[in-house]
Amino acid sequence: MPALDIERILSTLDRHGVDYVLIGGLAARLHGSPLLTEDVDITPSTERENLRRLAEAIKEMDAELRVAGAPEGVPFAFDERSFGSFTSMTLVTRFGFLDLCFRPDGTRGYPELIEAAETYEVYGLAISVASLDDVIRSKTAAGRERDLQALPTLRALKTRLENGEQ
Repeated sequence: MPALDIERILSTLDRHGVDYVLIGGLAARLHGSPLLTEDVDITPSTERENLRRLAEAIKEMDAELRVAGAPEGVPFAFDERSFGSFTSMTLVTRFGFLDLCFRPDGTRGYPELIEAAETYEVYGLAISVASLDDVIRSKTAAGRERDLQALPTLRALKTRLENGEQ
């Protein structure tokens, strides 16, 4: 599997003008979490033109669907219509894993997440990053073992930040 190249994934999305909020482990890292991640998770806007731009970006990354039993991915025809039948898609790209979460657990998706998102400069790009509260809320609602294991660390980070600690 290709090594995760966060810069190339984010740069490709930016070059195509994709509107999204960075979520998940990478968002938590940007807020100061020490936990590592193996993928980039985003919640894209579901506006039709944005989904068209997203499809072009992931095609440029040679994306394929990541499914159990096929770690290299399986071909899929990405276009703005194909996203409508999914709440999330896990992809393998030539730059590593990219997960598209159209409606992360515990949220109403992009319109809600963008309201509280913070802008971070990452690799010279202005990236909308889900608030730490939204990351915690989503991981709590997802209830997956790895998310539940991350919650004490994220809650402790939230408390430190609220108390003005680094």
